[in-house]
Amino acid sequence: MSYSITETETIAKAADVAERVARLRLVGDTAIGDAANGTGPLYPAYLPVWDPTKFPDWEEVPFVDAGSRGTADKRHLLAPGLGARVRPITPGLGAEIHGVQLSQLGTAALDDLALLAAERGVLIFRDQDFKDIGPDAQLDVVRHFGRLHIHPTMGHPPGYPEMHVVYRDPTDSTIARYVKPNEVPRVSSVGWHQDHPAEIQPPGITFFFALEAPDAGGDTLFVSLTEAYQRLSEEFRKRLEGLQVVHDNSDMLEHSGALGGPVRFSPRRQVLHPLIRTHPVTGAKILSISGGHARRIYGYKQEESDYLFGFLNDILRASGDLQLRARYEPGTVVVWDNRVVAHTATYDFKGDERRHVVRVAAMADVPK
Repeated sequence: MSYSITETETIAKAADVAERVARLRLVGDTAIGDAANGTGPLYPAYLPVWDPTKFPDWEEVPFVDAGSRGTADKRHLLAPGLGARVRPITPGLGAEIHGVQLSQLGTAALDDLALLAAERGVLIFRDQDFKDIGPDAQLDVVRHFGRLHIHPTMGHPPGYPEMHVVYRDPTDSTIARYVKPNEVPRVSSVGWHQDHPAEIQPPGITFFFALEAPDAGGDTLFVSLTEAYQRLSEEFRKRLEGLQVVHDNSDMLEHSGALGGPVRFSPRRQVLHPLIRTHPVTGAKILSISGGHARRIYGYKQEESDYLFGFLNDILRASGDLQLRARYEPGTVVVWDNRVVAHTATYDFKGDERRHVVRVAAMADVPK
């Protein structure tokens, strides 16, 4: 999910920092709400804590994409006779899948899942028991796709730093750390991005599952970066080939540190990734315009980079025919390939509703 602080909140004044630090839920704090009368969260074990534990900085490791072992007809995921159904959401992006329980999939079926996510970008599963199988089992499923990512600054359930908790609750004092629904500092809360492009090996397969969701709103919008590339003229594509994007997440780490929050990794030196990358399994070309921490085109002056980024981001913003909207309800699990889609949160739900979702992401290949 989005971790670009500048996209979603304003920098706190110095006078507010101490008050906000006091509001952070640290390891061992009691849960908020009143469980006795049913007003508290349904899944208190997944409430976020801001554990300041530091981790060794990521180093490049060998990676084999699970999708490379998938079958063209997805016979292990969509086994004949089990009633599995796949409904495309748009012609070029997304699929809603019924008759499959993610918690019951074996390794061959998970390989098929990785391939289908690479091909369709976003997969939406309804009526899943995934939220009830416990964090250890949940992490084991996603670990099939690669090394689990740890968010550098955000909250996670106690003892599970590989889980990024997105929690909004009007009765929780830590809400002050975030922008409130309908109080975004811009006209629109939309900010297209890919998750963690400043990592050496950014996330690929990502699971996002709902524990509690508003009756309406709080959806995630997705846009296809493979389809966006295809919309460009052949001549323009040639001019983009070979360009490298400078990524830098130091502002996120510095901002969290200024608020007294976690800084789990050292500020990384700037990382270069290609603007046009190729998916290692499908071979599809991807317009990897990732927002947030994409600073500039290597070798370009800042104004030149801003001009090109603006043009490419305008394609994502304006092209409703490249997008879909994922709606959440309890039991919904959305799986996407972070390499082939960008996404954005929407802050359109009422401020008096609870939204409790969890993200687990597997790190993938070095972009090429």
